[in-house]
Amino acid sequence: MITKITSSLIIFLFALSLNAQPRNIDSRDYAVLLSAEISKSPAQIKLKWQKNELATQYRIFKKKIDDKVWAGGALATLDSNTFEFTDSNIEVGVVYEYEVQAYSYGSSNNNPFNFWGFGYIATGIQIPEYDNPGKVLLLIDSTQKEKLSSEILRLKNDLRSEGWGIIEYYVERNEQFNKDAVAQIKKVIMDEFTKDQTNLKAVFILGRVAVPYSGNMNPDGHPDHQGAWPADMYYGYTAPDFYWTDISVNSSVATRAVNKNIPGDGKFDQNSISGHDVKLYVGRVDLYGMKQFHNGLDDPETDLLKKYLNKNHAYRNGEFEYNNSGIIDDNFSASSYIEGFASSGWRNFGVLTNPNNVRKADWFTTLATEGNLFSYGCGGGSYTSAGGIGNTNDFATKQVKSVFTILFGSYFGDWDIDNNFLRAPLASDPYALISFWAARPHWYLHHLALGYPVGYSARLSHNNIDHYKPNIVYTSQYPNGVIYAIGMKYMHTALMGDPTLKLNPTAVPSPSDVSVSTTTGSDNKVSAMIRWKRPVTEKAHHFNVYRSTSEFGMYKKVNAEPIKYFEFSDELTGDEFYRFDGNVYYMVRTVMEENNNALNFYNISRGEVASAIVSSTKNTELIPFSLKITPNPVRANLSLNISGNKASRTTIELVDLNGRIIAQIFKGLLDSGNHNINFNLKNIGLAQGVYMVNFRSEYHNTVEKITVIE
Repeated sequence: MITKITSSLIIFLFALSLNAQPRNIDSRDYAVLLSAEISKSPAQIKLKWQKNELATQYRIFKKKIDDKVWAGGALATLDSNTFEFTDSNIEVGVVYEYEVQAYSYGSSNNNPFNFWGFGYIATGIQIPEYDNPGKVLLLIDSTQKEKLSSEILRLKNDLRSEGWGIIEYYVERNEQFNKDAVAQIKKVIMDEFTKDQTNLKAVFILGRVAVPYSGNMNPDGHPDHQGAWPADMYYGYTAPDFYWTDISVNSSVATRAVNKNIPGDGKFDQNSISGHDVKLYVGRVDLYGMKQFHNGLDDPETDLLKKYLNKNHAYRNGEFEYNNSGIIDDNFSASSYIEGFASSGWRNFGVLTNPNNVRKADWFTTLATEGNLFSYGCGGGSYTSAGGIGNTNDFATKQVKSVFTILFGSYFGDWDIDNNFLRAPLASDPYALISFWAARPHWYLHHLALGYPVGYSARLSHNNIDHYKPNIVYTSQYPNGVIYAIGMKYMHTALMGDPTLKLNPTAVPSPSDVSVSTTTGSDNKVSAMIRWKRPVTEKAHHFNVYRSTSEFGMYKKVNAEPIKYFEFSDELTGDEFYRFDGNVYYMVRTVMEENNNALNFYNISRGEVASAIVSSTKNTELIPFSLKITPNPVRANLSLNISGNKASRTTIELVDLNGRIIAQIFKGLLDSGNHNINFNLKNIGLAQGVYMVNFRSEYHNTVEKITVIE
């Protein structure tokens, strides 16, 4: 039984080798491969796991998904021949997480040392559908705007169909490190986050967008690789009270010039941000410099991005054929490397597929002909290879039929280099959409079973410090146990790929032929009738209807109860639709109760969208009105003088030239008479440039241009 776990994380920059072993330890020994069987009546969750040959004891812990700690002690302590546990203290509709520990004691089972292995599962009964993932900010290399216009529009439609609100932003291309460009990208993100801290969840970087660097670290353990590493997670940190510094690190030992970090060069000092968490999911599809994929391509980088977006669309629309399974190609000995690198594969693939669906296999040989949802490969590395796996040219010339690829080895976790091995899967054929460097730190993906996006796992894994554990090992140096982990909360943690992707997006069939018609009653209230065709399925299902007044904005669920039939009437009432004039968009999604390896939940389909033009009856009486904005140009204080002889509900917004709302200046009832509304632009940190003041009331809509100067 654990009596103490050291409170500090022990960071080993070189592998800790053990003495000769009576029995070789395998990375799988550090993982407990879990599944769950669900009973509704009575409400019970039965956890099951595969036997760990070295285990002498199992312990079970439980918490609700939003709880921060595993409180209350162990639910049960079980002997080595028990491989299941039933929990009857269950509330329907609540997501629970379980931690199952496999304790191995060295005096038995021919095991040379003592350790804990861990498994995690998120489970529950009749868990509500995950239908509101939030907003995603698309940060797109501006040089690709026209070249990829049709693919980007298609991506936006795909994102919308899965419930995302979309913010589209084109930014300057930067091929080399540029501290000013990094600062500008961070400002764009923070401006959007400030506008909607509740809903902005993800940042999807597409193309060659400025790469931040941070730290004086070498998580792969090589002295010639110590310095600043690419740090996309910097873009996900939103804590206003943290001061990023560039004053203390002075490191020039790294072989690569870009890893050198000296004061004032724009590369941050921080290795990690203890005490703060990433708030936003960040994922990047950057195929700049992948020259081994250029053969036969007219516009190589654009063509590779186009290929990725085509794969992305095909996966989201169910066009890939793959098994719900995972393979492990482990070329490190866990007997020599206590960290058990490949346990990141065993632990996650087992719970997300089924413990029986995970096996050892050769990477390229297997994936050339056999589709697997997951694959993990690790081996001694270079920037363009991993020993026992292959090299970047293998990705360029061979088939890789795996959607979620996970890799680990020396050097290539530093991904901002030509022909990088970690980025190579994204440029390959025909399936790979996700790639990340997992083992330093280990990643935790079990929430994907709930329908959460992979960006959620990236953020969770980056923020993890000791909440989820890869293993605890007892040695002569640490007789009370130590978590063997390198890189927890380090800035190098990075997701290559689209952070919004989720598992099996077409598991539930979508409705079709959605249509919207509107009628206006004698009271000038507008009603919308939404109709659709049911999907072809024998499974019980119902429908949800969602509404938005913006084509790619957030869609709000409008039905209070599940819809059993194929039509729904929606009254357009409230302030949002008072004297509304424009398009209203509706999305219909199928909801179906399902079981997977982890839980019983309501799964939801991709949505189908239709729209209608809504025009309320307007008062045609001529109403005197004037709007004067001073000063213009303006530095700080903006003054709006408004005069009218009719009271009206009024909204005044400041928008940029792309129509994005920067700030709401006024919303409410504006009485008749003269009004002076003042607004301080400095309070929102507005950069110089041209903006529009959008004035909307019951009787007048007008737009005035303003120029903001320093």
